[in-house]
This record gives sequence, structure tokens and C-alpha cells, in this order.
Amino acid sequence: MFDMIPFASNHSYAPSKIWDPFQEFFGTVAHAAATDIRETDQEFIIETELPGYDKNELSVNMKEGVLTVRAEHEAKDSEKSDSGYIRRERTCSTVERRFEVSGVDAAAIRAEYVNGVLKLTLPKLPEIVPQQHQIQIQ
Repeated sequence: MFDMIPFASNHSYAPSKIWDPFQEFFGTVAHAAATDIRETDQEFIIETELPGYDKNELSVNMKEGVLTVRAEHEAKDSEKSDSGYIRRERTCSTVERRFEVSGVDAAAIRAEYVNGVLKLTLPKLPEIVPQQHQIQIQ
């Protein structure tokens, strides 16, 4: 019987919800947004897949060296009781990813959202090379 409850499931995305074992069978388990991170000599490039979200449902924040990407659908209740739905799974959802970043120019971060992919460009700060001084021995 133990194999009916998936041990590898991550239900931390909705701690306030009661776990529904039948949700696994219908394929509605949320997952983290797939993300690719690249590095060039001048910048880091983060591309996160967020299909189905509008640009106004996305937020990107940088605070104390942590970059947070958040996408949230709000539930839109209709007063019409006969909406024709047999099953409605897309009422509301939230996806959040956090990245610890250092050595980037936070004021120069650029973001664009095209075809369900959020592309963040994080310019690197110039590398500070410590100066070396020769000290005369007396």
C-alpha cells in the first residue's frame, strides 16, 4: 500500500492546502519553473519558462543579494453558476524562484518576457583587483 503515496512529491508549493492523493493521477502537481543560467564575460543570463502568464502577473525583485522571480495567477470567480466547466484546474497558481547572486550591478538588470520565457540579463560588476604596495624596510 505504501506505493500509492508518492514519496518524491514536493508539496511545499502550497503549505496551506490539504494534500489530495488523487491530484497525482490527474497530473496537476505544480513544479518549479524550468530555468537556464548562462554566463558570459560581461553578464549572467537567466531564462525562466513561465508559459500562460501575462507580463503584468510577473514580478522580479532584488533584495540583499537575492533575486526573486514570481509569477501569480489570481483566481477570477464568476457569478455565473453555469459556466460550462466540467473540471477547472487553472483558477490560480503561483511560481516563485530565488537566486543568490553576487557581483552583479543590480541597478542595470534588464528583463524581457517573450513567448512565455522571462529573460533576465544581469551585468557583472567590474572585478576589483587589490592593489599591491611595496613597503620599504628601514
